Amino acid sequence: MEFRQLRYFVAAAEEGNVGAAARRLHISQPPVTRQIHALEQHLGVSLFERSARGVQLTPAGAAFLEDARRMLELGRTSVDRSRAASRGEIGQLDIGYLGTAIYQTVPALLHAFTQAVPGATVSLALMSKVRQIEALRAGTIHVGIGRFYPQEPGITVEHLHYERLHIAAGSSVARPLSQDPSLRRLRGESLVLFPKEGRPSFADEVIALMRRAGVEPRVMAIVEDVNAALGLVAAGAGVTLVPSSVAAIRRPFVRMMEMTDASAKVPVSLTYLTDSRVPVLRAFLDVARRAKGQK
Repeated sequence: MEFRQLRYFVAAAEEGNVGAAARRLHISQPPVTRQIHALEQHLGVSLFERSARGVQLTPAGAAFLEDARRMLELGRTSVDRSRAASRGEIGQLDIGYLGTAIYQTVPALLHAFTQAVPGATVSLALMSKVRQIEALRAGTIHVGIGRFYPQEPGITVEHLHYERLHIAAGSSVARPLSQDPSLRRLRGESLVLFPKEGRPSFADEVIALMRRAGVEPRVMAIVEDVNAALGLVAAGAGVTLVPSSVAAIRRPFVRMMEMTDASAKVPVSLTYLTDSRVPVLRAFLDVARRAKGQK
């Protein structure tokens, strides 16, 4: 059974005449007659009662007509969905993320993507950078979002944008720091850095920034994550540096001060398989790059 046989049958049933069906289909009458006859042989039933005035559906033909219409519609829908999938307009995008990217970058990207590609669905999973790389290679995620990914063969790391760094300090030390919130001014301050795992890390970058500015960091603690660091800062145990997405969130007993150094910024990056041809990933990357160009 072929789709053209179904089309010819439905046209003849709706027109009540094989000649009229042929004109509607923009073909000659003999192919329509032959294909309807072939369909009847395949089904083992007569679909039409034929007369000089035209054709009339048999009970078997009437029963088959609705099924034929549904099969044709399913065929059209399947073609449309296949083409949409090849363009990345439908399908599931699996994302791994880590750290402070969840505060602004991830929500902004997902909003832009779902607006641009409403037929796609998204799954989101918190995972370390090492786990993201493993998941990319295993095909369980399409893209990772985070910072300071290690260089890996076959893996692309693409910077999306940079976030300015802020000093987060408790009330007892915020006032003097606010007069000059710079890397140089952090000399002698007790630093609480994060995260503890996942090298290279945000903590590594802060230490490198300070050393490039001629300041040897006085690291009091390296803790699990930004929330632990800010908890210690609020308790007066030291100061920490956070990206602007974290600084935008008000925290009790903590003051955020944007740093004045031009170098005080950190990237947010995407990571994905270099040779991936998954259409929904390509659509996501297009959206992310357009968003990058608007910043």
